[in-house]
Amino acid sequence: MKIFQKIKKNYSKFERRDFLFAYLLILFPVAQFLVFWVFVNASSIALAFQDDFGKFTWNNFEAVKNAFVDQDLFGINLKDSLVRSWILWLVGEVICFPISLITTYVLTRKIVGHYVFRICYIIPSLMGAIIWTLLIKEMVRGEGPITLLVKNFGLDPYSNAATEGLLWDDATAFFTIVSVRAVMGLVGNNAVLTGAYTRVPNELFESAELDGAGFFTEMFKIAIPCIWPTICTLLTFALCSIFTCDYNVYLFTNGQGNFETSTIGFQLFNLTYQLREGNGSYGYPAALGVTLTVITLPVVLVGKAVLERMSENVEV
Repeated sequence: MKIFQKIKKNYSKFERRDFLFAYLLILFPVAQFLVFWVFVNASSIALAFQDDFGKFTWNNFEAVKNAFVDQDLFGINLKDSLVRSWILWLVGEVICFPISLITTYVLTRKIVGHYVFRICYIIPSLMGAIIWTLLIKEMVRGEGPITLLVKNFGLDPYSNAATEGLLWDDATAFFTIVSVRAVMGLVGNNAVLTGAYTRVPNELFESAELDGAGFFTEMFKIAIPCIWPTICTLLTFALCSIFTCDYNVYLFTNGQGNFETSTIGFQLFNLTYQLREGNGSYGYPAALGVTLTVITLPVVLVGKAVLERMSENVEV
């Protein structure tokens, strides 16, 4: 009760009313976090240490270990899936994200036709995942425009890629998904980065121009340091998916993950679907989720710390 008396003494009636409004405003997201993260994940962690009869066991983690070394109960090698997930993440965040930083800055600085280019960049991100996937699948099918274009560059006309489509051959399926990931990596964060760039005061650029700074000097010395907190946030969220990035492999492969396209994210989704069909138990996918969380957590924490130390906070 002392804390309430202290608040009443030190704050006016209007300030206390503002506090109440702020607390009520965050009540819903806090409740959502407690129910859909704390409760759900606590249950999942408990399932990882239980057998089908609810008794404590390490067998689920033994199955996960065997799946990385050899194969799991469903004949799947998770090591290969983990490598593919890492490749997709590497292409999207390490290769394409820096390019996206540059292209977004160029568009933000209002080059000729920048509105047209900005709309072209935003359209892919406005499309739903299912619509985008269906569109790509039609474009890379046997008679699709992308497949026909690849044929002109020497694709074997008698291969599965030429007859069935690029997603139906071991030599082209995963490369096609990586290519789609690269395209979305270039445009995915355009809207967020554009908003961050536009908040940088024009006076800073005008002062730099008077000092003789060039276009890219302004970008690397002024613009990027000013939006570094936004970049840190985007990359930190990206680190959370470093070992589970799948980029709609389930939709691209009709739920099969064949032709060497399987990723960890696909396997987690597929295991959940198998449980829906009555195959397997909850312990194994729960143990896999706990294992990936243990691997990812230090990567995220260290990565976040490194990103924050790479640049000082700039007030704009």
